[in-house]
Amino acid sequence: MNINFLEPVIAEEDIEAAVAVLRSGWITRGKISEQFEASLAAYLGSEHVVVNSSGTAALHVALMAADVGPGDEVITTPLSYVATSNAILYVGAKPVFVDVEPSTGLMDISQVEKAITEKTKAVIPVHLYGQMVDMRALKTIADRHHLSIIEDACHAIEAERDGVRPGALSFAACFSFHAAKNLSCGEGGAVSVHDAAVAEQLRLYSDAGVKKGGGQRFMITFGYKYSLTEFQAALLVNQLKRIESLWQARRKVYLTYVQGLQDTGVMFPKEIPNSKNACHMFVFWVMKGEREALRRALSEKGIPTSIHYNPIHLEPYYRERFGYMPGAFPATEAIGQSIITLPLYPTMTSEKQDYIIAELKSLLRAG
Repeated sequence: MNINFLEPVIAEEDIEAAVAVLRSGWITRGKISEQFEASLAAYLGSEHVVVNSSGTAALHVALMAADVGPGDEVITTPLSYVATSNAILYVGAKPVFVDVEPSTGLMDISQVEKAITEKTKAVIPVHLYGQMVDMRALKTIADRHHLSIIEDACHAIEAERDGVRPGALSFAACFSFHAAKNLSCGEGGAVSVHDAAVAEQLRLYSDAGVKKGGGQRFMITFGYKYSLTEFQAALLVNQLKRIESLWQARRKVYLTYVQGLQDTGVMFPKEIPNSKNACHMFVFWVMKGEREALRRALSEKGIPTSIHYNPIHLEPYYRERFGYMPGAFPATEAIGQSIITLPLYPTMTSEKQDYIIAELKSLLRAG
């Protein structure tokens, strides 16, 4: 059976919108980008959204807008894609990791305060696999120590926890429109903020520090070329209108996995009460040492898998630069050694998902 790991849901109306932009003669930032920013802000309940070229770029410019720089420290999680901590390095600051909750993979808020020093300037929680960190608890800690919160919400655009949406309690929330994300234009990102002046800073930092006016351009600050193209924005506009129906389809696939695998002995992240899971990924955990053999066996059956994620602190670069060793963050390492990600997307057919579940259960029984 031919099963893809990813299938971005690009509808004919999305393609037509992008083609119309390509034929218009104006393919860089324009009115459609502005329309998408306004629509996304309305969806999130945010005051302002600024789009740019990737979720990584979004984190980078958000850190710049929070005035994080050389000599500062930023607390984050080692269970994420390396882009989260790399963005901290981009501004010359140091990532300081805290471990995660064994049951969810989310940042362990109880460990944040112990990691704060006089150099700490900000915290980047990662809303992982579709579930949000406890933002109310984190906000209390951040306010007590005068820290900025910048949410990595790249997995969680539809999510909610205790009545809180991404961006509601933070300085900024960052999103991605990479091919694997719930809204996709191949590559792309956005930052949600409350303050108009901060939004203007983000636009400057994403457009080489250049301000336009009076038919001229003036570089008034240092920035980067992180623009989103107009045809990418066109791919996103109608997807956003369908976001809840796409989420419902993802949720159905997610729950089918849960039901199909609940008696196999494998573990998967605990769903948090009083929350909405964006169902960005379906991951499960196997016994230590069993993962690679199981992944190979699934691959032989035509079932692609991935790993989300190898612990950042044990990546070769981070080990060499910061001297991290195994054992530093036990919960993260336990998840990193055992996690497998299965295909999950709204267009997955029942036939394909039933095949994945049946083959996986057969292999688990045989193992």
